[in-house]
Amino acid sequence: MIKYKGIYKYQETKMREYILKNNLKLIYKKAESELSSICISLNAGAGVEKGKLGLAHATEHMLYKGTEKRNEAQINKELSSIFGFQNAMTNYPYVIYYGTLLNEDLEKGIEIFSDIIIRPAFPVEGFKEEMDIIKEELNEWDEELEQYCEDKLFFNCFNERRIKHPIIGTKESLNSITLMDIKEFYVENYFPENTSIVVISSKSFEEVKDIVVKHFEQWDKRKLNREEEKYIIEYDKLVTRRFNDKRDGIKTCKVQMVFPIDMLNHNETKLLKVFNEYFCEGVNSLLYDTLRTKNGLIYDVIASINNENYIKLYKIMFTTSKENVDKCIELINNCINNLEHYKININKEDINGFVKALKIKRLFKEEKSIILAKELAVYDTMFGDYNIYVDELNNLSEIYKEEVFKVAEKVLKASSVQVIC
Repeated sequence: MIKYKGIYKYQETKMREYILKNNLKLIYKKAESELSSICISLNAGAGVEKGKLGLAHATEHMLYKGTEKRNEAQINKELSSIFGFQNAMTNYPYVIYYGTLLNEDLEKGIEIFSDIIIRPAFPVEGFKEEMDIIKEELNEWDEELEQYCEDKLFFNCFNERRIKHPIIGTKESLNSITLMDIKEFYVENYFPENTSIVVISSKSFEEVKDIVVKHFEQWDKRKLNREEEKYIIEYDKLVTRRFNDKRDGIKTCKVQMVFPIDMLNHNETKLLKVFNEYFCEGVNSLLYDTLRTKNGLIYDVIASINNENYIKLYKIMFTTSKENVDKCIELINNCINNLEHYKININKEDINGFVKALKIKRLFKEEKSIILAKELAVYDTMFGDYNIYVDELNNLSEIYKEEVFKVAEKVLKASSVQVIC
């Protein structure tokens, strides 16, 4: 990743970036709105934990317990007074602090975020209380059947990958975490060069830049000791078999199938998204037509492409009766094995239709500027370049079915299947 210290460059995407003197990156996009959105992303998610699971999430919680000049009550009161939406979230590849507020309150919002992130107090009196809250959160973690099924699947099909265990940690690990562990995790992972800030606002770039410099350039510069491992992550192979587990009190079966996509480059991932519009997106998709329209075996079938670091999976999900589970899995595998046959009936107009559907969904989602801010920030954290996200919609008109199906065949080779009945 090229560093531009103390200068900014103008992007073809009408976006600007600026690298502060301490190596923190600001990404700016002009908006025509009375609202501004902020997303601060750090490479400090669960994937970088060393030893005790749940440290990343616990650290995120503790940052809100107080700073050198604000206690918890003051933080909550000030955030509530200016943000229409505000939250923090820990994922495997990142942690983010984000929100939307009026343009007139942008500097105040950035100042509060800077205080929380740069000057946490980590009060002893707030530690036990927060860990008790997190433990209760863990107790409720997999109450939803979808989450329960995913947790079982990831635990069963991976040996070493961090996603084998929930982001929040395990009961054993949470009981072992100390306040010193959190302080050490913070020191190791919270620093300017590990941070990207996205601001989407109608305020000028110069105004936004000056605000971010004023409140974040005081953060002490630190050298990134794990530059190489930041973007190069090893993925252990998943166990390719079917796992069957039971859960009391359910009348139907939840099924999830996952396929690894860590071997795909960014262009191939874009092609897989186009393929998914054909394969498993909506009532006209191949899987919906096969499983529901023609056979009446399911109510709905959904697929997701998770290209985030530490995850990298293509997942198919559906719910059906116990007696129909085997038939559904068989039909899905038949569709996969006969892709060459189905490809014959796909023409360029069809591909263009899939591309159009993909564009509409993404642009509709980005109508909320906080969604766009989040995507830009986390892409920059994960891949070192937010333009990878921006470029996903470029050159789609030049896509042809041969390359789309070639990527599909590359991905849909071997799966892990989790059945919960």
